[in-house]
Amino acid sequence: MLQDHAIVIGSSISGLVTAHILSHHYSRVSVLERDNLPEGSDFRAGVPQGRHVHLLLIRGARELEIMFPGIQQELQDLGAQAFDIVNDCHYYLKNGWTTPQPTELKTLSATRPLFDWAIRRRLLQNPKIQFFAQHDAINLIGNRRHIQGVQARNRQTGSETSLYADLVVDASGRSSKLATWLAELGCGVISETVLDAKLSYTSRIYAKPDGWNEWKGLFVMQQPPSAPKGAILLEVEGNRWIVTGGGVNHAKPPTDEAGFMQWLRELPSPILADLLSQAQPLSPTSGYARTENRQRHYERMQLPAGVVALGDAVCAFNPIYGQGISTATLGAILLGQKLKEQDRGSAAWGQRFQRDLAKNNQFAWEMASGEDARYDPNFKRPLASKFLAPYFEQINQASVSSNVVFSEFIKMVHMIGNPMALFHPRVFIPVLMSKIRPKASTLVPNLPLQRNI
Repeated sequence: MLQDHAIVIGSSISGLVTAHILSHHYSRVSVLERDNLPEGSDFRAGVPQGRHVHLLLIRGARELEIMFPGIQQELQDLGAQAFDIVNDCHYYLKNGWTTPQPTELKTLSATRPLFDWAIRRRLLQNPKIQFFAQHDAINLIGNRRHIQGVQARNRQTGSETSLYADLVVDASGRSSKLATWLAELGCGVISETVLDAKLSYTSRIYAKPDGWNEWKGLFVMQQPPSAPKGAILLEVEGNRWIVTGGGVNHAKPPTDEAGFMQWLRELPSPILADLLSQAQPLSPTSGYARTENRQRHYERMQLPAGVVALGDAVCAFNPIYGQGISTATLGAILLGQKLKEQDRGSAAWGQRFQRDLAKNNQFAWEMASGEDARYDPNFKRPLASKFLAPYFEQINQASVSSNVVFSEFIKMVHMIGNPMALFHPRVFIPVLMSKIRPKASTLVPNLPLQRNI
């Protein structure tokens, strides 16, 4: 029986953009969220990475603007920082600091709760969408051939509700239980690909000094195996900085205040430690260690009709690469395209969607796994990726002396460039020359420590 109703499990950004897309195709959309949803941009337990650096990739910023016209300006009105990712930031790479230059590569930085709130408050204005906060999705309703809804439990009262729908979309992230539910229905065991570099992160929020206008971001990049630790500082709303440090094994950042500051001082460049030692902390340190890259291969199994999955529930990346919001948004856009097909919701339709989604995610997966594979020599990378790895290492070195190389590399990282542009002569030649005649940068970001900050 058709309900003209869709259910989304999870209200992360993946769930939010999915609910928005579904509201164009169904008269009712229910969003199940186990957390209490704040009326504003407060941190919440269900987003454990929420206290760490969040830089919106340029592709994600552009797609969100198309999906929610005016959202970038709304984010800025709420305090998000707009900046030129090349000109307003400094990057410490293998052989020194990059040189800022004006570009058209603009994006936004903010705390994760601010990104969530800006989108969620748009959805709260949509009469088709209803949020069920503090509700656990505890199982699917249906059988191995057809899913008809979700069994939900109110976390406050313990009461259970059967919610019936034409389509259930799992957007519940890394903690998704969909694979378990499907196995219990007799659908088989899903295969996974996992690459865990065992990276850990520690973050802290600081007050931005009054009158500070030197730069918006500072990136001290990891260079394994010789430099297995790195850190990022970004300006966010409320005249604040967020700094996140990451490392593996013996280079993992401590989560105590003194240990974290000493760890920052041991980075390849001491600038962050010099700056933050004179800045006012506004939060305790926060650690995060669930950083594995994980693909759940739903495209390889026969799903029942009436259920699909996307976002981190399907393909989760090491959060430090910032791909999650962009890939989740692209996945929701793909879902919207597929919902125009006549057999939407059928088992065959679901399988086509999961196959196309896997293709959509592949580039971001190769980027993240290619980086993290440097920490795990036992991970079986595709032959092409293994062959190209030395070239990408050299791009890193050439980026310090060539703004052209660095800009093209940034475009690829931000999912707006053609990877083949990295092999164009205007990029390839400087990369080759950096191998023949290596150059180290003598540039140091302006750090006016003489000011009372």
